[in-house]
Amino acid sequence: MPRGEDPVEYYIGALRDKTGALIATSARYGAMFGGCDDATIALLQEYGELLGVAFQLADDLLDIDSQPGLSGKTPGTDLREGVDTLPILLLRRDPRPEDARLLQLLDGDLSRDEDGVAEALELVRAHPAMEEARVYTRRVAANAQEQLAPLGEAPVARALRHLAASVVDRVV
Repeated sequence: MPRGEDPVEYYIGALRDKTGALIATSARYGAMFGGCDDATIALLQEYGELLGVAFQLADDLLDIDSQPGLSGKTPGTDLREGVDTLPILLLRRDPRPEDARLLQLLDGDLSRDEDGVAEALELVRAHPAMEEARVYTRRVAANAQEQLAPLGEAPVARALRHLAASVVDRVV
């Protein structure tokens, strides 16, 4: 990460370059091959990028907040791998005195420490950064939906708005 850059903004930029770019490209080509004009192609590309970011942020929340067997995910995978996702970056940005134990766990090696992962998950789930991350994720999805305003209430626009909402509704 470049020196002086906000870790949260850097992370969001990385998501735009990763999942955002993948979904944006899909949306762009779908619009192009569907015969859309240039303005609609650009609009759907931006929608796709925001949808990809919202999807990844929701997936990060699922990694913390999911229950084994219900989501198909093993909770804490990112913690085990030492990956700081949005909730962790938010809590690191403004740590409270009572976060000392959680930060100690996060700064340690959780790759083979199931008790540490369980404790860290419990602490992160209860931390205000989780709600802040949920709000942020909802805002990204709402921005994706707003990109579709020029399309009006056409059935495809309604379906794409629903898609953006369903990406985050699974976790927030």
